[in-house]
Amino acid sequence: MSIRHAAILLTAVLCCGAAAAAADAPAGPKVQLRFVSPSITAQNWPHFIAAAQGFYDREGLQVEMTAIDPTTLLAALIGGSAEIALAPAGQLVVGVDKHAPIVAVGAGADRVPYTFMSAPGIKTVRDLKGKKIGAVAPYEAYTIVIKQILRKAGLDPEKDVDFVYGGGQNQRFAALVGGAVQAGLLTPPMDKKAAERGFNALAFTPDIYKYLQLSITTVRRDWAQQHADVLRRYLRSQADASHWLNDRRNKVAALQILEKATNSTPEEADAAYDAYVVRVHDFPNNYCVMRPGMEAILTMMHELGQTTATPADVGKYIDDEWCPK
Repeated sequence: MSIRHAAILLTAVLCCGAAAAAADAPAGPKVQLRFVSPSITAQNWPHFIAAAQGFYDREGLQVEMTAIDPTTLLAALIGGSAEIALAPAGQLVVGVDKHAPIVAVGAGADRVPYTFMSAPGIKTVRDLKGKKIGAVAPYEAYTIVIKQILRKAGLDPEKDVDFVYGGGQNQRFAALVGGAVQAGLLTPPMDKKAAERGFNALAFTPDIYKYLQLSITTVRRDWAQQHADVLRRYLRSQADASHWLNDRRNKVAALQILEKATNSTPEEADAAYDAYVVRVHDFPNNYCVMRPGMEAILTMMHELGQTTATPADVGKYIDDEWCPK
């Protein structure tokens, strides 16, 4: 499977709780939605829960998720091959600046618990000199974060390392394990899987940025306006799933759902729960856009000359009209 072009298809399978929710479902056939994401990880936990707990069924939705190369997410959205995307926030900003008809309408990866992992034998960031680092694209927020980590360790990210671009986190994990790259950012449970193979944790991104919007739920504006009720139903299902996940009484069931969806061990799923739910609270109960994260990414991109926008312009890129209130 190509690291750059690998795609994973995951169709939502409605199981636990679906029968109980069916009575509240809108009349008529389910609305089919295509959702694209950079990878299949714990960041998609609300999606997994909405499918497993019947929240999609209750809203009369059938949601098909496909993992595709992050550099093609917005093209898929704009081209009409997907209705909803968990898109890199940097791409969203660049796209809107170029007059792409897209807008962020819901949460994504704001306080995402990324760990900068390195191959066995590489104990410190300085040990990465002369090594290869996996990343999405040169202009992505993820890459900027890595460069900040390198600079703090006294390395010049433009001269001392080689960046290998392309692919989502699933492909990056495969590249790390296969030796194609020696470092990269991984979220739970991928970081746990890497640690079990002897990889080392060099940095934790929430320690560097309290808020930073890395990915965000994005749609075409015209589609949102024409399908406002469907979008509200989708975001409501994500909000209900997030609220359910954040309720500690549901932890055991939530871990089982993640284990099945990501082929994780109980220990890996538990580590993901600790990172996403306990430590960084990455899934807001209302699933609305978390403005501080978008303001932070605009500040970062403005300082690097990637956009003329400032945090005061955040309303150009987000719209909470459809999110649950």
